[in-house]
Amino acid sequence: MGKPSFWAAAVLVALPAFAQRLPENVVPKHYRVMLAPDLAAEKFSGNETIEVELREPSATITLNSAEIEFDDVSITSQGVAQNAKVSLDAAKEQATLTVAAAISGAASIDIRFRGILNDQLRGFYISRTPRRKYAVTQFESTDARRAFPSFDEPAMKATFDVSVVIDTGDVAIGNSRIISDTPGPGQGKHTVSFARTKPLPTYLIALLVGDFQCIEGGTDGIPVRICTTPDKVYLAHFALDATTKELHFLNEWYGIKYPFEKLDVIGIPDFAAGAMENAAAMTFRESALLVDQKDGSAAMKKRVAGIISHELAHQWFGDLVTTRWWDDIWLNEGFATWMAPKGVAALNAAWSTPATDAQATNRSLTTDSLASIRAIRTRVETPAEIDSVFDGIAYGKAAAVLRMVESYAGSELFRGGVNAYLKKFSYGNASSENFWNTMTEATKLPLDRVLSSFVLQAGAPLVSVALKCEGDTTQLTLTQRRFFANRADLQAGSKEIWTIPIVVHSLDDDRKLHRLVLDVQSKTFSLPGCTPHVFINTNGRGYYRSEYAPAVLGTNEKLRRELNAAEKVSLLSDEWSLVRAGEKNVAEYLQRVEALLNDHDPGIVATAVTSLDSIGDYLTTDADRAAYRAWVRQVLSPIARKVGWSSLVDEDDDTEMMRSLVMAALAETGDDPEVKKRAHDLALKVIDGTARVDPQFATSVLKMAAETGDAAFYEEVLAKALKAKSPEEYRMY
Repeated sequence: MGKPSFWAAAVLVALPAFAQRLPENVVPKHYRVMLAPDLAAEKFSGNETIEVELREPSATITLNSAEIEFDDVSITSQGVAQNAKVSLDAAKEQATLTVAAAISGAASIDIRFRGILNDQLRGFYISRTPRRKYAVTQFESTDARRAFPSFDEPAMKATFDVSVVIDTGDVAIGNSRIISDTPGPGQGKHTVSFARTKPLPTYLIALLVGDFQCIEGGTDGIPVRICTTPDKVYLAHFALDATTKELHFLNEWYGIKYPFEKLDVIGIPDFAAGAMENAAAMTFRESALLVDQKDGSAAMKKRVAGIISHELAHQWFGDLVTTRWWDDIWLNEGFATWMAPKGVAALNAAWSTPATDAQATNRSLTTDSLASIRAIRTRVETPAEIDSVFDGIAYGKAAAVLRMVESYAGSELFRGGVNAYLKKFSYGNASSENFWNTMTEATKLPLDRVLSSFVLQAGAPLVSVALKCEGDTTQLTLTQRRFFANRADLQAGSKEIWTIPIVVHSLDDDRKLHRLVLDVQSKTFSLPGCTPHVFINTNGRGYYRSEYAPAVLGTNEKLRRELNAAEKVSLLSDEWSLVRAGEKNVAEYLQRVEALLNDHDPGIVATAVTSLDSIGDYLTTDADRAAYRAWVRQVLSPIARKVGWSSLVDEDDDTEMMRSLVMAALAETGDDPEVKKRAHDLALKVIDGTARVDPQFATSVLKMAAETGDAAFYEEVLAKALKAKSPEEYRMY
């Protein structure tokens, strides 16, 4: 699933634990499901046959059901059919079917049932536009049970034959290709049947009904469609281009061809998540999929490309190989988040850089510095607990840990291990242990110890660095402790020890690399040669904070010259975190910012601007605020002059993104009156259509103007929002 709207991380709240797991004595093998939605009445009826295997004789079968009314249930085994009594447990969202005589071995469950097309954006629900209603699904994590009674757990994969009775003139989209479309039953209806699916968990089943229209393409023999409501089809072309190119890249990277027959990507008017990786029928919020190919901003296109790549990666991580239970959801979301930038880079290398990854790692480390944060793997049982772990830890932290391990192992060796894992568990289920044991076997590196230490423990380490030269060797001493944003917690210390893969490079000897593993509290490593200056987070890939003894890094000029953009992002992020924790002097940090901003890289600028804003808000006083703002203007104005106020022909995306960052920082943090006035004047021209401004920069300009805008300005912006012609324009206003 794409990043949820509550993307920020979270402390796992202690919720009451109920035994809501299904008994393991019944294994589903195949579903035949027919649904008949009534959009006008917002309800549906259905029938299904579930073929199961009983591991031991039993007179009861328990499955999941929520908001479903059972009309008729029978169970057939060894040629004998028995009517079943249904007992519902609403709290557990379960139904227990009981027959008079115990059954064993193969059996089939036949159920006729009814349900509601709800307005809760989950299960089988109603999605609305001003024109009409649509029936759509969102089943992850535990809502397939709202559409049909089922064994609604990820380990219980089965094949599915799905059909749907819908109004004449409407179309249906499902997980597989349509194999028949016949009139009836009844006037004004037709029945659409889909081909049998590969083995899937219930949460990856999808069904959409309405007047969707699609544009078509394909790659590597796989037909690809982008589908949406008729009024927005013209905004689907960028998504089609991105999907086909990213899918082609992933086919080659995995060495395992896309595992399904076709791929549909559907924009839905009402959708709770950013997107959902239903097998071969990926669903999206419209604003996460639809962007004007000609006039859309680079930022919006980058965002859409990233979400598409994330969901495509899930077709392997999650769909081909599925977690056994939700406590290992990082095997889905962390992998897709880690993989997404690779697909984006295949589309546009400028949109996915090591500096971008370093920024993402910093965001996760910031979240992970809370004392109350959860570990990547956390025990969950109830639907509420399951939903709570779709957070920044499962997505961002897990991805950052994978980037670190990939950097340590080397990209090709790591890739070989990942592909071995996918092949070994194809169409089945896997756990964390399955992954890191396979990776260790494939790479011959201690990745099981590395990964288990980061997956099973909460928080992240702070690695302290000291060194001295002794003859022709360098004695590098690394010490680890858990990093906390709260100074008292940091100084109190804690017991965690990680197995940390560290890639060190010299700042004096042409970036000579040293791969080390720190698996104790403190260890001294002997490096060949005398190098008085080192950096311990090569390419910003490590998932740890770092602090250096005086003189280890050398001068700011040396750092500006020797570190790449990702490393500068990493260093600034680490040092700002130490300032916030009261461990580093803010004046020294500002000197570092001033030196490294000379590079004018958008990743460095974005990292610095965030901290400069916080300093202005929380650390300045009435006595020094004017001086601080003047310093901000002095540091940022050269970048502003370079990027200017208007886009140039064939301007690169970095300049476009930098303009928004720098002008906003000058207006807000630097309190620059000239920038504020110019932004206000430009905002009025954006609103009345006399200025053509890139949507990303227009968003910043409108925000700057809104800081001092009046009621009339508000009304003008609101009117434009209500008349927006695209999701991006709506978001802008």
